[in-house]
Amino acid sequence: MHTFPEEGVVLLIDKDYQWTSFDVIRKLRKILKIKKIGHAGTLDPLATGLLIVCCGKKTKEIQQFMALEKEYTGTMVLGKTTPSVDL
Repeated sequence: MHTFPEEGVVLLIDKDYQWTSFDVIRKLRKILKIKKIGHAGTLDPLATGLLIVCCGKKTKEIQQFMALEKEYTGTMVLGKTTPSVDL
């Protein structure tokens, strides 16, 4: 079991493509052997990027992180279609 400071910790995780935000939490819960853990906002499984994860007493600050301004970037191709209009 990992020991965190009494005040808790905030982890910045680069979420992989096709992982859900809860997949990340489930994996960290297993690795770190902690129950009090949560993320500050859901990232779509098709998105990659920074996932803010709070552990221990820092979970009380999740709403503060969610209220912060965010920036999204991406790449798109105009005019491309698929038969099912998906990836």
